[in-house]
Amino acid sequence: MAQPDWKGLFEWSIQQQDHSNDPSTRRRITEEDRRWFMEAMQSQTEDVTKRLRGIKGALDDKDDSDAQVGEKLKLLDDLIEIVEHIDYAKDLTHIGGLPTLLGLLGSAHAPVRASAAEVVATCVQNHPPVQTHFLEGGVLPRLLQLVQDPDPTCRRKALLALSCLTRHNDAAMDAFRAEGAVDLLLVAARDSSDPRQQRKALQLLREVFRHRPADVRGAARAGLMPAIADGIASADAGVREAALALLALLVQHPGVVQAVQADERLKQRLKENEHRLNNLDIEDLDAERDQLALTEHILEKLNGGGGPEPDPAVAGPDATVDGTDSGRGGQAPDQAPAKASEEQPVMMLGAP
Repeated sequence: MAQPDWKGLFEWSIQQQDHSNDPSTRRRITEEDRRWFMEAMQSQTEDVTKRLRGIKGALDDKDDSDAQVGEKLKLLDDLIEIVEHIDYAKDLTHIGGLPTLLGLLGSAHAPVRASAAEVVATCVQNHPPVQTHFLEGGVLPRLLQLVQDPDPTCRRKALLALSCLTRHNDAAMDAFRAEGAVDLLLVAARDSSDPRQQRKALQLLREVFRHRPADVRGAARAGLMPAIADGIASADAGVREAALALLALLVQHPGVVQAVQADERLKQRLKENEHRLNNLDIEDLDAERDQLALTEHILEKLNGGGGPEPDPAVAGPDATVDGTDSGRGGQAPDQAPAKASEEQPVMMLGAP
């Protein structure tokens, strides 16, 4: 179990003392008090590092008996709680935790693989130095294998870890794209047997296209529009919203607008969803207002037209989304990957 945050407790205590409105309850913090807190904090840090080393040692045990696997799962749960603290995630890398996790990602036991992927996701989320360490240490190929794992929980946890690894990290996203991110995600997004996987895949596709709009061209050929249409028609509200949010981003590009206008199945799915939403009672509609806003926005873009010329990014074989001739599968010569901040994405309420 994760340990108390002594530093946060200390800062909260100081704040309470300094801003007390009642002089009778105000107590002066002495140097001795401060020293006690700092020593407690230092002791706590040492205890957690010791705990991390102990967990790592136990997880490195090659014993694959049922009892040992059960113990490893408990330790991985503890580890997830500990590395939620950003400093402890970094400490795990310092004691050689990554090779241990890489080994567990290849475990013969699906629950161990899934839990290890969740540890990876927790370590790298919003933590650029740890993202870089894990990327350079070889975590990406293991996660890509796990996206195709026979076990659905492993696939979902792998998608979660990939999302956390690539978030706000251009190098990780470029490496992910180079390894066939779009094709892998389209396969995951078309698997209607697992709505949670569908939702995660659609959300991650959106981030890929925010990073590199030119990838839409190849994705359209590989079945992007049918995947979105299937998502909009899903019985799962989360999948529908993820599909709509993805399409709302894509229709910023005229070529995509015209591709959607030419796709009767996708247009029908949008109209059916709009009709369904408009006929909900007020209580049900409150839970799906974001979907209605996204649907109305997309239909407005479609009704407004997509520009005077079709965009060969989607309709043609060798161009990027902005029409630039690439000659290299969608990447223009000497063109750096587009950053999310350079685009004009749809910022709709509730979009993931």
